Amino acid sequence: MPAKIAAFLIIVLGFTSSCSDPSQVGIELDPDNNQIGVFYHEIPLTASMVLLDSFNTTNANVMVVGGDNSPFFGSTESIGYSRMAINVNAAKPPLNAILDSAKFSLDVDNVFGDDLSIDKSISVHPLLEPIRDISYYNSDALPFEDTPIASGSFDFSERQDTLVFMPLDEALSVDFFNRLRINDPVFNNLFTFREFFKGIAIKGNPDENTSTSIGLGGGTSMLFYYHVDGDTVASTYTISTGQSRNFNGVVNDRSGTPTSIITESGVAYPIEGEVGSKANVGLLLKLDMTPFHTFLDTIQNITFNQVLMELGPVSPFAETNAPIRTMTMFLENGNNGILPQAPGELNYIEFFNQQGQPQPNQLTLTTESRLFSQFITTYTNQLYRQGRQRTDLLLYPNIPPVSSDDFKRSLREYRVDTDNIKLKIYYSRIR
Repeated sequence: MPAKIAAFLIIVLGFTSSCSDPSQVGIELDPDNNQIGVFYHEIPLTASMVLLDSFNTTNANVMVVGGDNSPFFGSTESIGYSRMAINVNAAKPPLNAILDSAKFSLDVDNVFGDDLSIDKSISVHPLLEPIRDISYYNSDALPFEDTPIASGSFDFSERQDTLVFMPLDEALSVDFFNRLRINDPVFNNLFTFREFFKGIAIKGNPDENTSTSIGLGGGTSMLFYYHVDGDTVASTYTISTGQSRNFNGVVNDRSGTPTSIITESGVAYPIEGEVGSKANVGLLLKLDMTPFHTFLDTIQNITFNQVLMELGPVSPFAETNAPIRTMTMFLENGNNGILPQAPGELNYIEFFNQQGQPQPNQLTLTTESRLFSQFITTYTNQLYRQGRQRTDLLLYPNIPPVSSDDFKRSLREYRVDTDNIKLKIYYSRIR
């Protein structure tokens, strides 16, 4: 592209127009060039909100704990459920061992909230029913005891990835420790232990408007510290969440909010004034691409210089409670779901890495401007010249790799005005 055209493209970034006949009307950025005219066209996109079907949260290996109260999304609470495990080969406290103390440790991966300088509450509760060898979904829950076996409040303002400790209930500590000392059969193998102790539910306080991601493994454990007379070093017996089946259950009450009209999954709901997305609840944005497809049908003999999708600015957010910073643009299947990926075809807008492999070409959040944006020029040319399937789009917040699926690992959210979603198209017409 000539340098003169490129310079004009930069100048026009903030300029908008509406072209009733884009094949005849546009903004010619370089009128002195008698070979190529560069035009700008802006297309507002209509967004609706879609609730995904309940999705599998089994063995996500992170427990999402806590919740929030929002005038737009309603009241949300997430509770993490997990079995616990013993190492049958680990040395047990001998009969003459003395219990010094017992703790419950939590391996905190991340904390999301507007004000982390205020202490955040976490509690651990024994399950009343076991976690079975089945798939659990974000709509599932298990009953647990009201009284926690461990609880504490923590200041996460300095660090959001840390190890924290809570005192373990004294009665449970003494009972477990004495059973270990006498080699009680419940500690003989993993199955008898899990019959005896069914597992745990970990919860926070939704009124604190914070969600905490807690890792599974040796860092999230019961710890029994003990010694034997004459010992110079204390010993530890651990009951951990390592290699233990787990899931997250989420309750979202949208009563009295603009999103209260969203009652069924797989239905696109237009929300007046503002739309948004919330992780672990399953609320996504759907973009109606019909105006874009219509535009492509009305132009001829053109080359696309740049096509920019822009969403935002999103609603203000605290640095410690930012939205998931990237979104995959999935092709929609015609029924408000993600198009299944057929052999040899992609179900998302892609770019190609240095090895020539397709990767999701994600909308990316710029913190300062609060804008999600991404160029989709290649995708536009595929639609215009190669006959790629034309669909609406579903915006799925996630940071690659997809296997980690951040959309199922927090309660992060964003909101955006419905008139702040658009395509900015720069194209040249060959005369």
